Parts: sequence; structure tokens; C-alpha cells
Amino acid sequence: MTLHRQAASIAATLLTLAGSATAQDGVPPATNQEKPSISAPAKTALRGRVCRVSKLLDCDVKDTKGGKIGEVEALVIDEDEGYIAYAVLSFGGFLGFDEKLFAIPFANVVRTDDDHCVVADLTKATLEKAPAFASDQWPTFDRTYGEAVHSYYKTTPYWNAVGGIPHQDATRITKDALDKSHLRTRGMRRASKVIGSSVVDTDGKSLGDVQEIVVDDGTGRVVYAVLSFGGFLGMGDKYFALPWTSLKRSMKDDDRMVLDVTKERLKTAPGFDQKNWPDMADARWGSEIHTFYGQDPYWITPKSKTELPREGR
Repeated sequence: MTLHRQAASIAATLLTLAGSATAQDGVPPATNQEKPSISAPAKTALRGRVCRVSKLLDCDVKDTKGGKIGEVEALVIDEDEGYIAYAVLSFGGFLGFDEKLFAIPFANVVRTDDDHCVVADLTKATLEKAPAFASDQWPTFDRTYGEAVHSYYKTTPYWNAVGGIPHQDATRITKDALDKSHLRTRGMRRASKVIGSSVVDTDGKSLGDVQEIVVDDGTGRVVYAVLSFGGFLGMGDKYFALPWTSLKRSMKDDDRMVLDVTKERLKTAPGFDQKNWPDMADARWGSEIHTFYGQDPYWITPKSKTELPREGR
């Protein structure tokens, strides 16, 4: 089943529970006066919306009936591919799986209009036979493991589902497989560890730090890294959104990322106030950012030259 079909299947289940919805139903953000509901028509399953990773971490996990069944413990990023590969979920006291963790393909996790929860079409029976691991024995997340996980959940692997581009297999790791802080299989890392990474120029000199990661939750594509340049640019109160494709993994230090842009160029980089974030789904804003860093907009693919980013939050 493709990523889009998987999302459609889950969304259809949710909408069936909620009742029919009209094509005119919007997706307004939740307010304090209106408590988000898992069964709200056309407000429940939201796909293809840019989202800060920090909003997904520690979210509750609910089933398609709205019952809480677990929590999001971590997100695993394939840094080289630029995708959220897995949501690592715990179901402990809710389904009786104690200390076990489950890596679920990100395509199987659907965000709702409640920023504090996601929906997964999972049952206890499904999880009883699902691949799982202990909190101190994380898997290598190589392609062999990935194929098994995606096959179990009947989801097309993200490395086969995007752009028709062949993807290289991951190199297996040894003792670092147990190091949940650094999943070093071709840059497989916990999102919480990417946030806080230092960014250096091509000479290894410090430029700033990663403050946030922004993803398109419909595809799992990592679209922006939000950086602070601090004392370097003398603008400690500003953040700067960079296309994820403008950053490369450091081959010398797993905790660093490399930006091949001159300091003089960065002095003119478009930034924004830390307390006033731009609409990162706005195509005009996004085009300006990608143009500044010499990157193609992430929403333009060889198969679609007109697809635009959708509602962000």
C-alpha cells in the first residue's frame, strides 16, 4: 500500500466514525473555546501540513475511536534522505506492553487538529506480533530492518515511495546500535538530538545551532531547519529557516551539520523574530528562502511543478 493510500485509509476510517463531511469543511486551528475532537468532521485527519517536530514529540497516540493507547517517545530522522522515517511509540500501561518500544513507519501516524495527539490505526492484536525492542536495545534501522517493519504494517518504504529515485542501502552499525542518542546508520538520528546540533561552515567554524525542525507531515519530508546564529551575526533574537537540503551531515562529527554559505552571504539572510514565526506553508515565503540558499523548493518535484505546500501551524 502506498503512503497516500495508507493515509487515505486511516482518514476514511476516522471520517466514517465522525459522519460525512462536506468538501467545504475547512481545517481551522483549535482554540481554547473549542476542544479538539477525534471525531470532528473534516477536522480530524490532517495530511500534508507543515509542522514543527517539537509539536509531535511526546504527543499522545489515539486509536481511530479516539481512545488513548500510547505516546510518541521519539522520531527517527533519515538525515541523508531528509525524511522522518519512524515514530517510536510506547504503549506501556495502556495496552500492557511494559517497557517495549515500537518503531512505526511515519506514514502510519496521522496528525489531528489537536496538537497534542496523533492517530494510529493500531490494535493490541496487531502490536502483539509487531517488531519491538527494549529501550536500551535500539535496532540499527538499516534497510533490512526497515523492510521488515514496513512490510508488517503494509506500508511502502519511504525510500521507495519518493520521486522514483533509487536509494542506497544503509550501512550497518556495530555497538552504536544500542546508543539511542546517535543512531548512526547513514545519519539515522533521533529528532531530539538533531535539535541542538551545531552548524559549521566548510572550514569547520561555528555558525550557529539547530533550534527546530519543520516537516511536511503528509510525506514525512524534512523541509526546514530553523537555526539561531547568535553572536556570529549579532542577532540573538532572530531565527533563520534554511531548506533542509542546504545542510549536510558532517563526516567528522555526528553532532554537527555543515552549511556551505559564506559569512558575508549569511549577513543578508532573511530571518524572523523568535516570538513571531512566519507561515512556513506560504509558497511565496518558501520560494524566497529556497532561492536565497540556492535550493529548489521542496514542493516542486519532477512529477509536479505546481504542487504547493499546505496549511502550516
